[in-house]
Amino acid sequence: MPFPITESDFTFYKKIDVPEPTQCPDCRSQRRWAFRNERYLFQRTCDLCQKNMLSFFDAEVSFPVYCPTCWWSDHWDPFAYGRDFDFSKSFFEQFAQLITVVPKMGMLQLNNENSEYNTLLAYSKNTYMSPGSYFMEDCYYVRKSQYCKDSLDSLFIDHCELVKDCVNSRNCYQSHHLINCKTCTDSAYMADCIGCQNCFLCANISNQQFCIKNVAYSKEEYQKLKANYEQRGFEDLMKEFFNFSQTFPKKYQNQINCEASSGDYIQNCNNALECYDCFDIEDSKYLIECVTVKDSMDLTCHDKDIERCYEVCSAGESNSNLKFSFCTAASPNSEYCQYCFYLADSFGCDGFHARQSHCILNKKYDKPTYDQLRAKIIEHMKKTGEYGEFFPIALSLHPYNETMAQDYYPLTREQALAKGYRWRDKNPKQCLPATAVLASRIQEIPETIVDELLACEGCGKNYKVIRQELKLCHRLGVTPSRLCADCRSLQLLKLKNPRKLWNRNCAQCGVAISTTYEPNRSEKVFCEKCYLGTL
Repeated sequence: MPFPITESDFTFYKKIDVPEPTQCPDCRSQRRWAFRNERYLFQRTCDLCQKNMLSFFDAEVSFPVYCPTCWWSDHWDPFAYGRDFDFSKSFFEQFAQLITVVPKMGMLQLNNENSEYNTLLAYSKNTYMSPGSYFMEDCYYVRKSQYCKDSLDSLFIDHCELVKDCVNSRNCYQSHHLINCKTCTDSAYMADCIGCQNCFLCANISNQQFCIKNVAYSKEEYQKLKANYEQRGFEDLMKEFFNFSQTFPKKYQNQINCEASSGDYIQNCNNALECYDCFDIEDSKYLIECVTVKDSMDLTCHDKDIERCYEVCSAGESNSNLKFSFCTAASPNSEYCQYCFYLADSFGCDGFHARQSHCILNKKYDKPTYDQLRAKIIEHMKKTGEYGEFFPIALSLHPYNETMAQDYYPLTREQALAKGYRWRDKNPKQCLPATAVLASRIQEIPETIVDELLACEGCGKNYKVIRQELKLCHRLGVTPSRLCADCRSLQLLKLKNPRKLWNRNCAQCGVAISTTYEPNRSEKVFCEKCYLGTL
């Protein structure tokens, strides 16, 4: 299917010396997401020290898996797996052979305390199943968030405390079911609200208190009406909340302090085009969940001090001119690397965890030889149609349905297998009959529920309520989720618009706008000027 490539796109591709892409932005995004597993963890032993550990690789994978301590140690050498490049074979064929023998780190974490059940978590304490987050404390099932405490079941929250079921909200306290809210306290079922206290079932209000459906009441009237609403079932309340919030104008894009930018939920950006859930972006395009990036394209979950990078996923800080790589940090001028750290000027490498440079397929070269061989390999890859493309999904080390690609680009088992992707079938042992059912009110749920086996109302998979989760639910006066971790994640994603822009007109003044609201949706979508006029 044809897709646009602008003049500025061509300029970028020429500047970093890569051919133009052959796949559309969505397919490129899907390909990167298919390498990132956030929620599927397995008990296994470290293949080096033989200690038990948690890993996002199960015990059946063909390659060695080491605990973080062993992986970062000098007890193994990535050069031991080095090999010559074979010009009679494709690059991806040879890279596939390399990654199936090089040891992998079983869990990616950084400076956490009592937070074993997480991957891609940093600087956090007493946190559980909160991937991609950092500076968290006592948080559970909170994805891609920062500086939060005592929170659960949320997505993209920032500096929040004691919240549940919140999405894209900031500086909120003791609240639940918030969508795009800021500095709200003691509130619930709120959308696009700022600075509210003790409000319930409201939308598009600012600096209000004791409101229900945007109507202000006395404190006594508010508490009585709120108590009546809370007697109703969760599904009924959510339906009324959505129906009510959709009667109010929606902002065409959510931007804060941005210039010449497009996308949704972006902040402090300049010339950031089609970027989503990003902060501090400059002169970049097609970025997803990135922070502090300049002059880059097609990045997913790439954070801090990034410049001139292209087609990279799950990479760390201090990368410049890194291309076509996964989970690689502080590795400038490198291409086609996986799980590499501090590896400069290298090509097609895996597993480097100490400073090195000028390596190809894990083999060291002097600079002149490296430069000559790299140029020859790139010409070979251009002939095979490989250069300029991210790793094929078939090279992902995770089953497709255990990666974030399944959340954003779902496939059936048959579709995935037909494309040559890995797939893990549902384990019948994880879908046993429940030993208990959650009551509809938190006051009716016994402490012993933490010992019971529950069944997800969405997919039937078993899950458990952990003790800390139950404690937070009591503090908030809400019941624990009736969904497993996977279905909770999908439920939160449904509260966000697709990461795609459509052309339509402002429902108020008629000016042309680009928005994440599809033209056939019923909401009234306003441009910036008209939306601000409603506040």
